[in-house]
Amino acid sequence: MNRIYYFTGSGNSLYIAKQIAEKIGDCEVIKVTNKIGISEPIEADVLGFVFPIYAWGMPVMFKNFVKQIQINKADYVFVITNYAGNCGNALKSFQKEMIKKNRDIDAFGEVVMPSNYLVMGNAHPKEEAAKIIQKAKPTIDDYVRNIYDRKHVPIKKVKFAGKFLSAIIYPLFASNVRKSDKSFFFSDNCNGCGICAKVCPSENIILNENKQPIWQHHCEQCHACIHWCPQRAIEFSKKTLQKNRYTNPEIKVSELF
Repeated sequence: MNRIYYFTGSGNSLYIAKQIAEKIGDCEVIKVTNKIGISEPIEADVLGFVFPIYAWGMPVMFKNFVKQIQINKADYVFVITNYAGNCGNALKSFQKEMIKKNRDIDAFGEVVMPSNYLVMGNAHPKEEAAKIIQKAKPTIDDYVRNIYDRKHVPIKKVKFAGKFLSAIIYPLFASNVRKSDKSFFFSDNCNGCGICAKVCPSENIILNENKQPIWQHHCEQCHACIHWCPQRAIEFSKKTLQKNRYTNPEIKVSELF
């Protein structure tokens, strides 16, 4: 049995994980949330990890998950990250956590995917996003072949700028991310569907008596609540107003429940 653990907000990491799982076969794809059980040591023939880049590092929940897991058996271990700009030193950080467990990483991978962090930019329009995903497919296929052939793929050298951003920006992000949800709000467009609460990987959203979202201050800044809201009713301060929304077109919202 093969296993891939992933973390996602917009669906990009799930898309990559599914592409790999379908092609290597006999593979369980597992979403990392605050519900995931980590008491039992992991056993797998091929063990994979797929995650997006947040502030030039790993999502905090995903990093905590990696720190806590025990790996009893894994013949081949790979890690793939996805981003729109720069992955910084995130893969090196992942490698360090595996070294603490006396585990080698057999293959490292990076995939450029459509942007979705609206606080520092805008999501790609649908047509442009579709082109980026199409361009990413050969890269993902190359990783599939590497995994299938148990090929060693070394980590790429990170430039000074990437190391600097990971060393300076990421710790600030990680220390403040939990309570950063104070800037979320919903508009009159909210119809109480509850999708925002269902897609949140940290169960950070509960619904009040009017079925409106209330954020609980253990946010991951994945922005799943913003992007998957069918009414475009959720905003993050004024920074997301009038900006595009993005969800991976190959992923159904029900897959994140």
